[in-house]
Amino acid sequence: MKDERIVWLMLIMIFGTGNPRIWSVSRDYDSADEFYCALKEHRVNGLNDREKQLVDKVTQADAQKILDNCAANGINVYCYESEGYPQRLGAIADPPAVLFSYGNLDFLNHISTIAVVGTRQPSEYSVETAKWLCNDMLDKDITLCSGFANGIDQIANVTSLDRGKPTVAVCGTALDHDYPSGSMELKKKIGENGVVISEHIPGTKAFQNAFKLRNRILVGISQGVVFIEASRESHGLDNFTHATAQGKPVFVVPPCDITDKRYFGQRYLLRNDCIPLFNADDIVGRLALEGFDSFAFTKDFGDYSLPVEDSQFYTDNEIKQRLSTAESKPKAAPQKQNASEKKEHSVDYAQLDENESAVCKVLEEGRALADTICVKTGLDISVVLSTLTMLELEGIVNSLPGNQFELAN
Repeated sequence: MKDERIVWLMLIMIFGTGNPRIWSVSRDYDSADEFYCALKEHRVNGLNDREKQLVDKVTQADAQKILDNCAANGINVYCYESEGYPQRLGAIADPPAVLFSYGNLDFLNHISTIAVVGTRQPSEYSVETAKWLCNDMLDKDITLCSGFANGIDQIANVTSLDRGKPTVAVCGTALDHDYPSGSMELKKKIGENGVVISEHIPGTKAFQNAFKLRNRILVGISQGVVFIEASRESHGLDNFTHATAQGKPVFVVPPCDITDKRYFGQRYLLRNDCIPLFNADDIVGRLALEGFDSFAFTKDFGDYSLPVEDSQFYTDNEIKQRLSTAESKPKAAPQKQNASEKKEHSVDYAQLDENESAVCKVLEEGRALADTICVKTGLDISVVLSTLTMLELEGIVNSLPGNQFELAN
């Protein structure tokens, strides 16, 4: 039986790690194998000169060498079509084609996960808050994920290990690269009771934007993001952009000093409709409200069909009364729609600029996340978000729950 990972490894050697072109160029092919065969037969249009050269240069032997090296060093290799590939990660617009890991990825499809992010040099307040919040989340059976940087990230991982809980670390460098310095032992410990992930081929060096690309994976495997401490200049704020694009909620620890620049990133996030975080119930309640299936355990923590702050002060009878009142209201009958019918929209493209037109053409296919629009248009996520805002103000686009967008009727 042919190892499907061979084809995917050759594809990332041709297109490069984290390059969304691997998805845009292969869009018309049903499988990676079919796409690779078309590449070798020079039937794929739109390749640049470098990609054309690599198509002829990269061989199956090169891919097999990578697999053999990983097996010898205890590194697991998953491709996009592998059975254990994380389902949540596969749902983002630009998923990694291949993942390398210490430990197995399979368990990620059966647990609740939250990304914990923050500065590499946290204040004493942030350190103590991070430890307390991480323990509180662990008490709620939430698995903590991090970008494995020094500071807040590793507090989440170490706290989990100290509690005997699985944890996840997503690296911006190859697994065998000792970064942060002196972290190899911690990587191995995490891999024994969790997983350490990288999309970089072992033995390769990190490249520009590698850590931003890492963040899309960290957010992708998580159901929400927790910010502990961030300045306004923090590169970690990129996680907020990814979360917004992927439709994931963002939780923020309120700063202990609103005049301290170390916390200006938190001020920015709270001003941009992120959720103030005081304990793990804030997370459990929000995710239960948003219908995340793997948060089924939330039934043990009260009825979160009411806001957390309200449900803590109503009596059981009052809660039941409010719920019964809500349930007694007449509900609109669901409208059945023929999947073959395409909704007609009258968009006057003559009045739109180039970016607005590109976004609207994607939305003509149906509602979409900003993340998906970004990949399909080739526009930067910041441009997509600002364009969507302008289109919404003009009444051309509607925003939907979960940070999805659609064309207005």
